[in-house]
Amino acid sequence: MTVTPTPDQVLSLAPNRAAAMAATAVADPAAWSGAGCDDRAVWGAYIATAAEPYEVAVDLSGPAFRCSCPSRRVPCKHCLGLLLLHANHTVAPANRLPFVAQWLQRRGDHPSEAAVAVPDGEGGEEMPAAVERSRIGGTTLRRPPPETGPDKRRLERAERMAAGLRELDRWLADRVRGGLTSGELMDETTWDRLAARLVDAQCGGLANRVRRVAAKVGQHARWHEDVLEEMAILHALAVGAQRTGHLPVELADGLHAAAGLTSAKDDVLESVPTTAPWLVVGESRIGEGRITVQRTWLMAPGEDEAAPPTWALVLAFGAFGNEVETEFPVGQRVHADVHWYPAAARLRALVGRQHAEPVRAATAPVPQTLADALVACGWAIAREPWLERYPMCVSAVPAPVGNGRWTLVDDTGSVPIVPGFWRLAEIVAASAGRPIKLMGEWSNEGVQPLTIWTDGQVISL
Repeated sequence: MTVTPTPDQVLSLAPNRAAAMAATAVADPAAWSGAGCDDRAVWGAYIATAAEPYEVAVDLSGPAFRCSCPSRRVPCKHCLGLLLLHANHTVAPANRLPFVAQWLQRRGDHPSEAAVAVPDGEGGEEMPAAVERSRIGGTTLRRPPPETGPDKRRLERAERMAAGLRELDRWLADRVRGGLTSGELMDETTWDRLAARLVDAQCGGLANRVRRVAAKVGQHARWHEDVLEEMAILHALAVGAQRTGHLPVELADGLHAAAGLTSAKDDVLESVPTTAPWLVVGESRIGEGRITVQRTWLMAPGEDEAAPPTWALVLAFGAFGNEVETEFPVGQRVHADVHWYPAAARLRALVGRQHAEPVRAATAPVPQTLADALVACGWAIAREPWLERYPMCVSAVPAPVGNGRWTLVDDTGSVPIVPGFWRLAEIVAASAGRPIKLMGEWSNEGVQPLTIWTDGQVISL
């Protein structure tokens, strides 16, 4: 007879701390169907965001793990979560489900206890290409990857990125030494060559930022100030990204993301989520080369009126002929798990399990004062000085300041609206001189309005 493990023994099987924390969140009996166990195994179907539940089974005599989720971690959070339910005696004895019986039959009556085993064929953990496969007793054993595997590829990418970061910093020093009035800065090919070299070095995030800086050249009479400021931020990113080993983990993660080295989606979905009723409050799209980037802003209210809201940014990407589609329309309320990409200022996220169908929000979000919104923005920039935008939801009045410029004003202060905002007349008409609820993105040029709420309607700008 197999001995039931303790919760501590289960968590000790986790490949890292993040997987252990994620398993604790998965160990919710309401998220499982068909869970059962016998003397040899425990199994169940985890109700995920995918079209079909994940089929999960654990051979207690190994232990060995089987899960149909796309994660490459062994054991994944679903296997650990199921084992936690079993360790807490919340899984009742039952007859084996067909997929469990077939898997155990393939493993044989006397499975090897030497390693974590996964099934051959469909429905099991996806096998990394670099893992050596060895047939022993009907199982596949995972062995350490050879030197030519993923570790070597990661090392090669790190070396390419480091070379690209050094070249970027040298380029910036040369431009400052030559002066901002140099004709080179006015030449688009100067910036294009730098962006192309950064792409080759797999620093895609920095390449996109270089292109955005290039667009500021000659934009107005005082463009030199804007470009110098952006070059200073590029210098900070180039230097900081080469020294992440000496920085706090969250700050290092933010630098990696800014340079273009982001976390894998599966790893993000294994993190501990924030579960809340999220309001979809804004959406914007920008073009970066041939790619369309869609930003969808989710907002969860604070615990009380004085607490600031929690923001989540969901990114989606589309290309010419395969345009990005809106998954969460503005004005909806989604009760869901939101998983965060690691960063010092957490904004980018993925929506995981949805606990209910999205519905149209009955009320508008609770706005902040301009002062409180700008304080939150300031703290975020203090954590990550390279942030280019930050969300805010305020109740304010649009007011003219001359020369075609407008600001948002309330009793606590004012903030400019970005120059050239083409739907300004719509906001002014909806306001009619009274405060209007507005959500937008702050940047160093002002606020880009995205959504307004008026007369019980939500208008996406």
